[in-house]
Amino acid sequence: MKNIDKYEFNEHFLYDPESHFWVDIAGPEARIGMSSLLQETSGNFVAISFDGLNKEVKKGQSFGSIEAEKYVGPLNAPVSGVIAEINDQVIENPRLVNTDPYGNGWLIKLKLSDLEAEISNLIKGKDQIQTWFESELKKFEEKGWISQ
Repeated sequence: MKNIDKYEFNEHFLYDPESHFWVDIAGPEARIGMSSLLQETSGNFVAISFDGLNKEVKKGQSFGSIEAEKYVGPLNAPVSGVIAEINDQVIENPRLVNTDPYGNGWLIKLKLSDLEAEISNLIKGKDQIQTWFESELKKFEEKGWISQ
């Protein structure tokens, strides 16, 4: 793990700059979760629901919804695939997304369907991730989404 300000990020994951979700690829599947910056600025999560196993989702398409103190809305896929596994722990305890976003707070596993075409849109590598994360942190502060 790497820290920028008070926020952690896993430099071994890939990040979608649009959704702020991370992607942890393991063979033909990937675990999907939220970056620490996104979960922190959303507030405490109180409810999470998913559309169901074996649902095909395209990049940017909703695979569920989330309710937090400061945000209610869809969970949009950072990559395309078929939902292979749902983390039931976050359904039972949504705060796991806040307290352990890179570990037990993961959301779903996707069986990847178009990674070769989509991987170029993901942020990867320690230096690229750090530059992007620092830029996003500054943007979030300027918009008043987080206190300085």
